[in-house]
Amino acid sequence: MNSFRILLSSLIVISLVLTNVKCYSPDPRVGQASILVGSNLYFFEGNTKNPRFTNQVLYLNLSSSFNITSPPWSQIATSPIPIPLQYPALCLSTDGSTVYLVDGLSQDQQNSSILMIPQSSVYAFNTNSLQWTTPSIINFNNTFLGREDINSVADSNGKCYFFGGYLSKLTAETTNNLIIYIGGIGSSMNKISVFDTTNLSWLSMTTAGDQIDPRSGQSAVLTQDGRIIIYGGTGTITDIRAQPDVAVLDVNTTPYTWKAITDNAPRLLTGHSATLYGIYMIVALGSISPSSQLSASAPSILNNNLYIFNTQNYTWGNTFDASNIYGSNSKNLPKLVDPISLGAKIGIGIGVVAAVGIIAVVGFFLYKKFHNREGFRNSIATPGTQYI
Repeated sequence: MNSFRILLSSLIVISLVLTNVKCYSPDPRVGQASILVGSNLYFFEGNTKNPRFTNQVLYLNLSSSFNITSPPWSQIATSPIPIPLQYPALCLSTDGSTVYLVDGLSQDQQNSSILMIPQSSVYAFNTNSLQWTTPSIINFNNTFLGREDINSVADSNGKCYFFGGYLSKLTAETTNNLIIYIGGIGSSMNKISVFDTTNLSWLSMTTAGDQIDPRSGQSAVLTQDGRIIIYGGTGTITDIRAQPDVAVLDVNTTPYTWKAITDNAPRLLTGHSATLYGIYMIVALGSISPSSQLSASAPSILNNNLYIFNTQNYTWGNTFDASNIYGSNSKNLPKLVDPISLGAKIGIGIGVVAAVGIIAVVGFFLYKKFHNREGFRNSIATPGTQYI
């Protein structure tokens, strides 16, 4: 009888644990950073306005299908980040074993309204042991201390490139070693700056095609066939929802060409994360973009939902199909591989981060903007993917 009671109690405990894991839903947040490692999409830190920043590490396992009403969120409760931050940048090591978290701002532990420069500007997360360390950086540039929303991109040679902070522009890296900066505070969407990582030089280009509203806080992903898909953000002058919700920049043409996507998003976000996995752009968290000047003056509403955009047919859906991540082009597209075997880099976050490689690349970037002279408003962080 006692054995039966013990067994029954054990089953009840296990049932409760499994139920809690299955039903876990993260707090709404903005300013997080995200990165794709293999089939795990990680989310680091962010501002939950509770009122403190969070040092949580969350992840989504993309190896199984799911509906957006019940995504498989998990929290690595045993591995909190050493210090809560908002708007950090991320880079992945060439072997995929280490995520480097760079910069961002922290809070005073006694008064959450006071922002502070963290004591260390770089932390390392081991994706195998799930443990954090503080690496020693040789010839570290101290001007990076305390910057928020730095854009970062990593190449297949083990180099991480960091750009801006506050006024930085959305970035994606192409397969020909060009980093493309799009949008941002005071920047036109048809004037694009391009950085050549081979000879470390800049060039500019005026785009063709549809008219795209200037914006900040958007995300971007780079598809395998050379399209940069922009989503979300707010107008840099109006501070309300920028139009269209989704735009595509074709970098295979000269000049680069914009195409506006008419299918409106189920929700328009800023300061979110966007990651490309196969044909799916996975959008998560962030702040809901105001649709009018009246709503723009109200307190921002944070989001903890997830949305799926099919980059093949430009439609929003309710299901992530892990068995069909390449859609109708499955015979022509390469297989997704673990970054450990590929040696590519990735980035994600509340602005966006980019996944890159010489052979193949996928990137994202997110960024943030000033709200006014007395304060600034969160934009976006980062995510990534890779192919071979």
